[in-house]
Amino acid sequence: MSITPAEHIQNKIYFIRDKKVNKITQHITTIFIFLFSFGSVFAQQQNLPLNREFGLVNQKVFNGFDNNVHTSFLPINQSFIKNLSDSILSKNEQKFYLSNVAKSEKKPRNFFGWMYRSIFYGNFLAVDTGNFYLSISPQWNIELGKDSEDKSGRTLYKNTRGIMIRANVGEKFSFETSLYENQMVLPQYLDNYANGTGIIPGQGRWKKFKSNQGYDFSSASANISYTLNKHLNFQLGTGKNFIGDGYRSLLLSDASFNYPFWKIISTFGKKDQFQYTKLNASLSSITRRSLGSTGEALFQRKTMSTHYFSWLATKWLNVGLFESTLWQTEDSTGTKPLQWQQFNPVIGINTATTGFNDVNHTVVGTNLKIKLPFKAVVYNQLVYDGGSKYGYQIGAKYFGINNLTLQAEYNSTSAFTYSSTTRLQTYSNYNEPLAHPLGAGFKEIVGIINYKYKRMFTQLKYNQIKSDIIGGNIFLSEEENLYSTINSGAVSATTKITSIKRELNILQAHIGFLVNPKNNLSVLIGLTKRSDKIPSAAFVNETNYIYFGLRTSLRNLYSDF
Repeated sequence: MSITPAEHIQNKIYFIRDKKVNKITQHITTIFIFLFSFGSVFAQQQNLPLNREFGLVNQKVFNGFDNNVHTSFLPINQSFIKNLSDSILSKNEQKFYLSNVAKSEKKPRNFFGWMYRSIFYGNFLAVDTGNFYLSISPQWNIELGKDSEDKSGRTLYKNTRGIMIRANVGEKFSFETSLYENQMVLPQYLDNYANGTGIIPGQGRWKKFKSNQGYDFSSASANISYTLNKHLNFQLGTGKNFIGDGYRSLLLSDASFNYPFWKIISTFGKKDQFQYTKLNASLSSITRRSLGSTGEALFQRKTMSTHYFSWLATKWLNVGLFESTLWQTEDSTGTKPLQWQQFNPVIGINTATTGFNDVNHTVVGTNLKIKLPFKAVVYNQLVYDGGSKYGYQIGAKYFGINNLTLQAEYNSTSAFTYSSTTRLQTYSNYNEPLAHPLGAGFKEIVGIINYKYKRMFTQLKYNQIKSDIIGGNIFLSEEENLYSTINSGAVSATTKITSIKRELNILQAHIGFLVNPKNNLSVLIGLTKRSDKIPSAAFVNETNYIYFGLRTSLRNLYSDF
């Protein structure tokens, strides 16, 4: 019986926990060093956590005017972080930066020293023999709150428990895995989303619990990384990726659920000015196959091949080229033969041979970043999906004041961008868009303020969105006749409707205290104020959610849509 990468990693972890851990660790280390000892050697190979707020101090360093890092394909692998100056940071920020990118584990002298370190400075458990490094950290998101606009009087909460395990074996091989178990009672607008899509935003399928008021679900991710030499890294796992330098991505974001993938990252040229990434993934719908279906029949699937070319043209200019193709792996007749073209390593060939509107659906785009000498960057994305389907992003980040980051961003896409005449071939995964969580047909302004003083931190974020409910549904195509019943909770019709305008205003804020900078364990209090209007139907839905939480935030989870 075959096992998944996550199960394989878990088996290794149980093995390491044996009584003879030191002896076993030495044997494992010896084996891996023997197998992977060719090429150059260097430090860790872990991916940095894919969380915007946790990674702000890293981004300040990477975007320093004289630093040379490809920042637009996330997560960034530590093996590609070289010879960086962190002088752009305050002394306080430098401490957090070193905690984020280095092991920085100190052996405790006694039990009380271990308790103090594991709560306030380090991982819960760390084993470091020099050739082998293993860390284990519990993961939490305990949240309790009330929505004053919810007339049912429900108490809203999140109860997430999990574990994250990371390891380096020798100088070239690493793995990590995380497991989460969740029970939640959510605000009404997220209830509507979960019931309409069958998905908790970014976290997969659910089942009901607690008299059908809440949701019970679990998720897992895993990643194996092997760095052949200082220019080439291979990864195999289940997780998420993000392309861009903004808060949103119109190319590929981490808003949808985890997916299995393999990835090759290579750098070349003077001072590694070129980076080329090849990503192949297996994506899923939540529609079960019809032939031989049972209650647990397999879901319909598709595959994705993505190419991204990044060029550090100067110390202040970064240019990126993007291409992603969704390959049809099954149709009404069953599973289709393997299409070897999805393994093509050269950007542009798939677009030239498949076009945009075939059953093999291609999306292309660009990513541009300009670093300014006064500690700021401006960035831009363009996405094109054939015909009149396109989108663009423009934004700026400023970090010239110690402990402060300011960001402003504008996103816009035309109606039906990312859609396909073949429903399964929409640019989606698990019933969620692979790019912006709103889908398409929107105009959005985002403003974010982040401030951290020592271990105190705060974030204020505002989204203003104008969208089209019909054109924003990527599971419809502009070629379809829209004579279906549209039910948004405010509009019901059986005649052809071409557009339903919607206005969203979302204010999210929190203030908190960072307990442990190593795993981002924090206590915080937060607020979500959301107004959802459909003017043509005189429909207004308000959310006024206040909560208190304890959480370790090492991943992005979006609720601002």
